[in-house]
Amino acid sequence: MAKIKPKALLAQSKQKKAPTQIGLTKIITYVVLGALVVSSVYYAYQYWQSKGPSGAETVVGN
Repeated sequence: MAKIKPKALLAQSKQKKAPTQIGLTKIITYVVLGALVVSSVYYAYQYWQSKGPSGAETVVGN
């Protein structure tokens, strides 16, 4: 392995790094996953609302 001189190492460590850019594919992936989660929660809510309180009749109270 090549050794880095201390001055070069110091200059390298002082360089400002630009923030990484978010790619278009990552944005599309997150939007699709978010839509999938929201739609699954919505349809689960709709399913439980359509069942109504009929499931509560089987619960035995104290």
